[in-house]
Amino acid sequence: MRRIMLLLAASLLLAGCAGYSEIRVEEVRLGSFRFNGTSSATIGLEATVDNPTRYTIALEEVDAVLLRGGKDFARFSLEGKPSVAPRSTSGVSIPVKASVLDPVGIITSGLDFGSWALDDFTVSGKAVFSADGGMKKTVRMKNVPLKEIVESIK
Repeated sequence: MRRIMLLLAASLLLAGCAGYSEIRVEEVRLGSFRFNGTSSATIGLEATVDNPTRYTIALEEVDAVLLRGGKDFARFSLEGKPSVAPRSTSGVSIPVKASVLDPVGIITSGLDFGSWALDDFTVSGKAVFSADGGMKKTVRMKNVPLKEIVESIK
């Protein structure tokens, strides 16, 4: 489950940066993982981002749902507003809250997350990026197979 959450959050970040063709996300890794209860966690992603533009780029919002077999499985939202200074390469902490919407589905599917097929999962949601001067870009995903997202960031 941690791997799926990490990949979803990372892919939303990467998909958003693709619209700003000059910005590169060079590395995304799991920095921290803290359970907030039985059905939610805060995931701290660490990313190295190269921003050669003259604008500060910020991730304003992430609102995404991971679906398993067409049913809502987990929801992801951004906690904070990570940004990258202009003309710099820096490490960015991206705090993402993950909430399991179908805890019974986890139990009935077995707790061996490694045995779950990526083909069973899709992602729907949006990420909103902003730049100095009020420019904003919204990246939307609708029923994008998780497998495609994972392959695009390898």
